[in-house]
Amino acid sequence: MKLKKVAALCSANKAFFLFDENREGGEIRQWLGDGYSIYLLSGLPLLDENNVCAMFDIPEKKRKKCRSKRQPVSEVYSLEDWAQGERALNDNWPTVEYDGRIVKPLSTNDGMTFIQDKYLAPLEDIADYLRLFERVDTEGNKYIVAKNGMEIAAIIMPFDIINAGFVEELENLAYRCRQSLEAQKEREYLKSVEREPGPLFQEGGDAGEGAGE
Repeated sequence: MKLKKVAALCSANKAFFLFDENREGGEIRQWLGDGYSIYLLSGLPLLDENNVCAMFDIPEKKRKKCRSKRQPVSEVYSLEDWAQGERALNDNWPTVEYDGRIVKPLSTNDGMTFIQDKYLAPLEDIADYLRLFERVDTEGNKYIVAKNGMEIAAIIMPFDIINAGFVEELENLAYRCRQSLEAQKEREYLKSVEREPGPLFQEGGDAGEGAGE
């Protein structure tokens, strides 16, 4: 986990939200996020709203513009490494840029869902083991869980980007790509025809014998 990139997301959104997860035996496991994602903090002392910005070297001037809050994690989400009904997302869709944001498409149980690609940045160091899963909270809303192998590392909320304009842009892009593909096939066909020698220029005895007759 690249915690500095977690802090960068929080700083950009001017929100440092700490969430305490009470574990068995009285252990507290903390998570940090910007309101649209949370990431597991490990190897750090317990943080609070008074020292979280200092921990990540946020300048004093920026701290005054940021919201900091510490609270228990919401019970609507499961932070366990495995949850009943979770579904693995094994998509290899390309990311899409639209309206100033880069989003990653995911094929969820009821269609397509998107997450902002920037929320995967803190997980770059575990990219080889990163797996995404769809879960549904106790209120029936879906959320995306990122795992490092089998262990939960982050929760990322879906980004509501699907509208008529977005779909039209994707359809236009697909149409233009099909046009380019057909043009490329045509060029390759014409080149292959140009490279084909006529029967009078083919090597071998057959062409010579025909010419002699």
